[in-house]
Amino acid sequence: MVELNGWPAGWFERYVEAEHAAADGVCIYSAKTLKPFLWSEVPAKWSDTEGSRRVAGEATEFGICSGFAVPMLSVHHWQSVLSFASSAKCCALSPRHQVQLVTMAVYAGMSIQALANDDDDDEGLLTDREKEVLLWAAAGKTSSETSQILGLTERTVKWHSTRAREAFGVATTTQAVVEAVRRRLIHP
Repeated sequence: MVELNGWPAGWFERYVEAEHAAADGVCIYSAKTLKPFLWSEVPAKWSDTEGSRRVAGEATEFGICSGFAVPMLSVHHWQSVLSFASSAKCCALSPRHQVQLVTMAVYAGMSIQALANDDDDDEGLLTDREKEVLLWAAAGKTSSETSQILGLTERTVKWHSTRAREAFGVATTTQAVVEAVRRRLIHP
């Protein structure tokens, strides 16, 4: 299921008609990892198949040559991916740019998911402590650092992070932070 795409005209139709998702190494690997990756980093067992090479070759006809993928998981729904394509032969992204794209992807993914959910009942969704833990995570603090700042055990901090992730139905604390900011529950 494709929620949104900005692919060149004609590519989406060809991709769907030819059932490329079944052979596309980027698509297959996106379903097997939650780690963001450059398309060139897809392991050979998925990228070096005849089908995957065919998909990549056909994509170049539409100006899609390389890219960066951000897999995401919703606890209540499905795994998804936001994939950024480039016409450059080699997608060269600095670690900083990769982090920026991951942040954009998570925010976009959570926004799309929110369209299908009712966000009206946000009051009381998170406890004050869960909000506090997410604020420190947003500031880049680890569970260990947050435990020292708040005077809690690291296990307790992780428990609050887990509860916040469960409240939003997301798999990572980064996704929980983004969702809490989007819903205006925290203000980093």
